[in-house]
Amino acid sequence: MTIFENAWNILKEEKKDDDEKAKQKIIRCLKDKGGACSLEECCKACNRSKEECKKLINKMDNVKIHKYGDVVLMDGL
Repeated sequence: MTIFENAWNILKEEKKDDDEKAKQKIIRCLKDKGGACSLEECCKACNRSKEECKKLINKMDNVKIHKYGDVVLMDGL
């Protein structure tokens, strides 16, 4: 592997770790709010823009965005 490939792999792992931490923050926010909250509240909790937060939520199996914009934790439903 080249130095560039090693550096790229390190950056990908750091991004993956940051995404996992952000997902946990979103879940914590939803649990604190009773299982549903606005997208803005989730964005504040994980400190990301709306677009980044939506992309992250779309990758999650247990969190969905309702057609009216609320973010819902699907655990237990």
